[in-house]
Amino acid sequence: MGVKVRLEGALVARAGARQATVPVEEQMTVRDVVKRLSERFGPHVEPAILEGDRLRSDTRAVRELPGPTERLGPTSRVKAGQTVRFEMAT
Repeated sequence: MGVKVRLEGALVARAGARQATVPVEEQMTVRDVVKRLSERFGPHVEPAILEGDRLRSDTRAVRELPGPTERLGPTSRVKAGQTVRFEMAT
């Protein structure tokens, strides 16, 4: 089981994908998820979401929960079965 990733807005065009499921191991971070996406869809994905070790200033990552979403940073931990959404910051 992995983390479900959803991309929204211009990130779909930047990354070339709308959604994916990536395998995760214990102690993986949002940054690790982006790196796995890049391995799967190509090297253009990482710079579409990350700027160095940080999220791009125009990009936000959120963990979708049954209630309100939780905003994430690049070092936030993720677990199998969760959904992480990357969207354009407003």
